Amino acid sequence: MTHTLHRSGTIESLKKDYIVIVMSCRGFNDKEAAPMLCKALEILSKFNPINMGDMKTGSIFTRGFTFKKIIEKATDTSIFHAAFSDMHTVKNVLKALKEADLGMSVVVSGLYEEVKKACADIGLAPHTVNISLGVWGRTDLLPKEPEVMDIMTMCGHAMISRNLIHKLVRDVRCEKIAPEEAGRTMAKCCTCGIFNWKRAAELIESLAME
Repeated sequence: MTHTLHRSGTIESLKKDYIVIVMSCRGFNDKEAAPMLCKALEILSKFNPINMGDMKTGSIFTRGFTFKKIIEKATDTSIFHAAFSDMHTVKNVLKALKEADLGMSVVVSGLYEEVKKACADIGLAPHTVNISLGVWGRTDLLPKEPEVMDIMTMCGHAMISRNLIHKLVRDVRCEKIAPEEAGRTMAKCCTCGIFNWKRAAELIESLAME
């Protein structure tokens, strides 16, 4: 999975941003995988994720969606996501998933050294490692503000518009809304449930102070 791979930001900011993905492998173990995937989602939910969802159906910020609704719509090929703000919690999530031994693929996106150490601490050996090599091409067309890019890259399917971010910055600056409301507003645009709205709120607040 690479739609969570290209999140940008400072080291300190990215230490507050981790994604756990659970999925079956099509053609290998996807047959009747839905019950195992639902058990995995139940485990993720016990650790109070910032956001969570299924790429095929929606997130807890999608209108009318709840954890129960996501479970009800689960299929053998659902791809469940959960966003967390600290590695300590992610480590406990991985411990719980390891103990459950559900046979599903688990992907963690975050700072490489942090994730590597967490896996080693609980006796997990990563099967594969993907590393982002940065952004190439017409980079002159990208937003100039690093914080705007940091927010946009938290939705790997590019559903967070720079224009929306600029509007929300203006609204926070004018005290029409709080940064947290701005963060939750953007989370509604991300179907997967990988958008870390709490980190986004901090970035919006920083931009509003400029």
